[in-house]
Amino acid sequence: MHKYYKYQYRFNASHSFANQKEHMHTFTVTIYVSKNEQAEQIMFFDIDKVVQTYLQRFEQKYLNDMPEFANCFPNVENIGDIFFEKVRVLLEDIGIILYQLDIYENPLSVYQVSSRIHIPACYVKD
Repeated sequence: MHKYYKYQYRFNASHSFANQKEHMHTFTVTIYVSKNEQAEQIMFFDIDKVVQTYLQRFEQKYLNDMPEFANCFPNVENIGDIFFEKVRVLLEDIGIILYQLDIYENPLSVYQVSSRIHIPACYVKD
C-alpha cells in the first residue's frame, strides 16, 4: 500500500511555439509526496513554502524568456520534466520525497512525471 499526500498549485504564465501567437494559461501542478525515513512528520507549511516559492518565479511570466527554457520549448512536457527535477531536489532538502508531478494547461490533457510506475488514484480492496 502506498501512502502519500497530494498538493495542488496554480500559476498563470504565457508561452508560444514556432510561428504561433503568445498565449496565456493557468497551469495546474499537482504533486504527490511522502516523508523520508529520517523525517519525523510532514510539515505542510514547509512543503507549501518550498513549492509556492519555486512556482512564484513563473507567475505572469513569458516562459520562453525564462532561463529554464533557453534550450527547449516551454511545452507542458518540458515544463513538467524541469519542474519535477527542481521540486524533487528542493523537497528532498526538507526530508520530503516527491513521487509524482502532474501538470496541465487544460483539464483534458495531463502530463505526468513520476519516479515510480503510476501512483494509483485510490486503493481498491479486492
